[in-house]
Amino acid sequence: MGASVTVYCLENLTDYLEFERLCHDLMSLEGYGNIEPLGGFSDKGRDAIHVSPTTGTTVFAYSVREDWRAKLAEDSDKIRRHGHACNSLVFVTTARFSPHERDAAVRSTKRDFGWDLKLYGVERLRVLLDAEHPHVKENHPQIFMQPSLDATLEHGLQQTDRLLVSYATDDKALAHWLARRLTAQGYRVWCEQLSLPESGDYPDDVNRAIRRQVRHVIALYSGSSLNNLEVMQQHYLALSMAEGDKKDFLLPLKVDDFEVDRLDRATASLRFISFAESWAQGLAALLEKLDVARCPRPLSRGRSMAVSSFQEEHVVADAPEPLFSNCLQVVNLPRLIQRYTSPVGISRDESDELQLEWPHRFVNRTTFLSFSEPSARAKVTGQLRPDGGGSCTETSNLERIPVPHLVSELVRRSLFARCHLAGLEYCAQTRLQYFPFGLTTGNRLRLERPDGTRTWVNSAGERKYRRTSGPEYYRYYLAPAFYVRTDVLDGYTVLANVRVRVTDTNGTPLAVRQALSRRKHVCRDWWNREWLNRMLAILQYLADGDSISYGVGQQRLVVSARPWSIDAPRRVDESRPTEPCL
Repeated sequence: MGASVTVYCLENLTDYLEFERLCHDLMSLEGYGNIEPLGGFSDKGRDAIHVSPTTGTTVFAYSVREDWRAKLAEDSDKIRRHGHACNSLVFVTTARFSPHERDAAVRSTKRDFGWDLKLYGVERLRVLLDAEHPHVKENHPQIFMQPSLDATLEHGLQQTDRLLVSYATDDKALAHWLARRLTAQGYRVWCEQLSLPESGDYPDDVNRAIRRQVRHVIALYSGSSLNNLEVMQQHYLALSMAEGDKKDFLLPLKVDDFEVDRLDRATASLRFISFAESWAQGLAALLEKLDVARCPRPLSRGRSMAVSSFQEEHVVADAPEPLFSNCLQVVNLPRLIQRYTSPVGISRDESDELQLEWPHRFVNRTTFLSFSEPSARAKVTGQLRPDGGGSCTETSNLERIPVPHLVSELVRRSLFARCHLAGLEYCAQTRLQYFPFGLTTGNRLRLERPDGTRTWVNSAGERKYRRTSGPEYYRYYLAPAFYVRTDVLDGYTVLANVRVRVTDTNGTPLAVRQALSRRKHVCRDWWNREWLNRMLAILQYLADGDSISYGVGQQRLVVSARPWSIDAPRRVDESRPTEPCL
């Protein structure tokens, strides 16, 4: 089909608020997981923001106007005029633009405003919605006319679009997990003993289906399958058809370390995709193979279809279960935000150095806002003196900054200073405060769980990372990160996150890509219980009793060290055997 239904819907949409929601969903999937929607008709140039300790503040602006350059300039000017924090700008538009226009916009934004610009035009949106995240469209029927889309997809559907997963009974867990993951990616899948919507019933005559209705046979080879005559017949049939333009008709998967000498010569010569070491790595290799083979992905709602194949009643019990969040209630807020002025001035770099001992907001070289009195070094450096201020609850703006924004920032910076007092160190390269080696006895943090049991976790450690060139050793350090919100619980709420800093054995931070792989390595067995334990251990280390505090008297900040929790009326019955999930 020449025209794109997705592009047509985007270029002819009339519901701007729904377009904002669509953009929020896509940006969340594109790496901005903590995106905070702000849009509406008085957004002052910002439809959403994303704050990261590593990349700073990203501002999002969306447009359905043809004159997208004018809209980009208007929003950029509003962002600067209102003094919004902005390190980079993401501009999403339904307009079309040339490579030259894109490059010119990126250059002018950097030159005029000092921000990095990331552009999403209608064609880039089409790729995201049709190829990478097709399930998003079903959540926005006001934009995408789902019946029309389904009819269009069905019209172009060929009978040989299905994948058939051939497996032995002992490999059922992997086969069903794989079938669901492929369905979530948009593929139609036949898998015995598994009903997947819109894939149709599993064929009665499997051999006939392999000859006439299947695009690829995904064959699971294992010790069990080699002993199953029926399964091996399916594999041999698929292998016999794998020639010419169908050379990739059979996609063999290695499930375990079976004896290779049990294979015939033709099968032994195949290039197996290994699932023996890692299902995730095997799946990635299989998806790449299917992509190279141009296997069609006709399902626009694949992910929801895969989820619907689970039977909820088999894993849910009618018994209450506590659910723990990472939300901490601000118990006591300082009464005032105090203004301090400096006759000699303090630079931004000097201000950043003072944050560890005196949490404050840098307004300009001579004006600073804080909950607390300056430290001795700050007083000497800037000859600071008090100069009024405002109430945390009754003042609306201070130095043209909304007080709720100031309070949120000062609460976060106060917790930053509290961590410094507790012995945590700051890494300027990763912008993380972390537990250094030797801060605690044996590098252990002790904790008491909500059920009263006591245990411990490592605050830092050294691990071995295996590589083909030989093992490498690296170090990891727990690093708390705090964010403040006003839309979660009543008043101000602190969100406590657990980060991991990764270095070589000399303490030098690794490059981003290396650090990411080592972080995945150290965290690979950390599930909900392990993450909760580490969060509780950090909070209890920083706390005096049940709360974390900073400051004195009426200017004392007090944050609960007990995460907010609720009791769910039903719980997951972990005593029942379950299949691997998506």
